[in-house]
Amino acid sequence: MATKPHIQLEALHSLARALAGGEFRSRAVLERACAAVADGFGFDRVGIIRFVPETSTLVPFAGYGLTSSETRALPAVLPVSHFDAFRRALDTSRAVFVADPSNEELPDDLSRSFGLGSFVIVPLVSEGRCLGFLTCDERGEQFALDPAEVDLLTTFGTLIAAFVEKAIEHGELRRLNELKSQFAALASHELRTPAAAIYGAVRTLDEREDELDPEQRAELRRMLTQQAKRLLELVENLLDLSRLEADSIRIAPERIDVAERLRTIIDAEVAEGATLDAPVGLDATVDADAFDRIVSNLLANAVRHGSPPIVVSALRRDSRLEVTIEDRGPGVQEAFVGSLFERFTRGPTDSSEGAGLGLSIALSFARAHGGTLTYEPGQPHGARFRLVLPAG
Repeated sequence: MATKPHIQLEALHSLARALAGGEFRSRAVLERACAAVADGFGFDRVGIIRFVPETSTLVPFAGYGLTSSETRALPAVLPVSHFDAFRRALDTSRAVFVADPSNEELPDDLSRSFGLGSFVIVPLVSEGRCLGFLTCDERGEQFALDPAEVDLLTTFGTLIAAFVEKAIEHGELRRLNELKSQFAALASHELRTPAAAIYGAVRTLDEREDELDPEQRAELRRMLTQQAKRLLELVENLLDLSRLEADSIRIAPERIDVAERLRTIIDAEVAEGATLDAPVGLDATVDADAFDRIVSNLLANAVRHGSPPIVVSALRRDSRLEVTIEDRGPGVQEAFVGSLFERFTRGPTDSSEGAGLGLSIALSFARAHGGTLTYEPGQPHGARFRLVLPAG
């Protein structure tokens, strides 16, 4: 490949300036980093892929030079075991150049979609920890790199990894500061409301139970059950939130019976009008606790904001488990879709119940598992949430 050392060094300087500029919008900066690498080495496409060590999966994050059709063709999650070059880069912590992809282990559908020729995989390693990979190619063309260029790309990867580490630390501090003020608002309203209702119902039963007729007593007990369940959900969500903020979520995959697990969750959520569509014997290797928290929050959201029938379906696609939860309610207003998964956010027509945490926490658990969670409108109306997890 005809490149000049001074062009590559200028690209290195450009990368260093971009990463040291004090800008912490990581996706925007990493896209500029991809552009600097492309300019310095003549690559047509450069991407950054996040690595999730707990599940040994790859998640596309940022890129340069990808067409809209190529972006749509990117899989949401890929097992690192499907790529020999990624495994070598991970083991050696050095860039790996593949001149002839026909000798490599690659998924056939990915090779067809992207027309891969020669390519480079650069590990993003900071303090011995691999945070992700830089992928570089010339859109199906074959080219050559000398050892000095491969070493320089390794240096690029080290710089980018240092920025990613710095951005993570900065983002955590910012989120913690935001969380403190949000938690104060939540505690003053969301927790107080069900607690006050429970206290009032218990006082009424203690002091006036003999004066109440059976229907009034039954109504008080129904309210007690409802408000206690709401309080439990809030506390569980806050505990999940604190664990996610402290980065104490540890994914421990185990083999589960998916249909049995989903049926248990549906029964626990008392989701009347909910049906299950999952083949008998469907199993997957996933973290059971994370799976339960994601599906429980999605089902609670469907029960609270949607309308029957609610359909929970599951299937396997190669090494991925897909779970879909769909209802026939009004769906999500288009203007609200962009902020749907943000914390403490509720739609303009939502009831006062809920703290706007469930969907955000479900998404965080999905990402911690190396998976994705997306929303799309139901047909002819309603809401459809699709969970995709690496399933062994």
